[in-house]
Amino acid sequence: LAARSEPSTASPLVELSVATLQLPAQDDPAWVARREMIVQALATLRPDVISVQQVMQEGQRNPACWLAGRLRYHCDFVTADPPSQPQRHGSALLSRLPVEQDGVTLLHPPGKYSAAGMMRLPLGTGEVNVYVARLRPEPDSPENRQHQANDLMAWIAATADGHPSLITGDFVAGSSEVVRGMPGFQPSRRNPSTRVDKSGSSDSSHGLDLLFQVKSFSGVRQQRIELPAEGELPALRLGVLAVIRLQEPAG
Repeated sequence: LAARSEPSTASPLVELSVATLQLPAQDDPAWVARREMIVQALATLRPDVISVQQVMQEGQRNPACWLAGRLRYHCDFVTADPPSQPQRHGSALLSRLPVEQDGVTLLHPPGKYSAAGMMRLPLGTGEVNVYVARLRPEPDSPENRQHQANDLMAWIAATADGHPSLITGDFVAGSSEVVRGMPGFQPSRRNPSTRVDKSGSSDSSHGLDLLFQVKSFSGVRQQRIELPAEGELPALRLGVLAVIRLQEPAG
């Protein structure tokens, strides 16, 4: 007798795409000239989550949340500055997935961009925590970098509730220090290289990236997000897009 095949009960692989960006300031002519092109580029990529570093807000407006409005994403502006302050500095988390929980904490030593934030989002049949942080302390030193990393790891331990977690951010430490300072997390860039600025000087900082828990995720791919040169406008590097996958099928 022929063996009867059973229908497959395996759940489909679950992936999450996260863009980590730095936008031109809202008073920068490049922002006004290129913002519609930025909207089009991100609408084409359609990341699940967008994090924006070094956001400056005057009044009720900032470029990140303007972008979220155009893309129809939820926007959380993460800042330690009080609402009464004319200029507020921080980062932003944007999500096209429903936000089930969010929060903010302050990393020490405190500084202009030392607030960290989180969102809990549905993924597959479960949930995932997305944290945003700019680990560039003021003043910068190995001790201050480790203090901020320790604060962030302690906050993740207190708020993760057993869900898979990842960190999107900007890291001044070198890649090896980033991995040592946040055990259990892996950069999505497999071979981060030293960056060289226009003046020719090197920058050994890790830079913009997504860190994921190796026990929960695996990296799939990463690509740069940039606008090509157009007319008199030079090419504009915005950041990176990382796609990661849950290690186990959802459910």
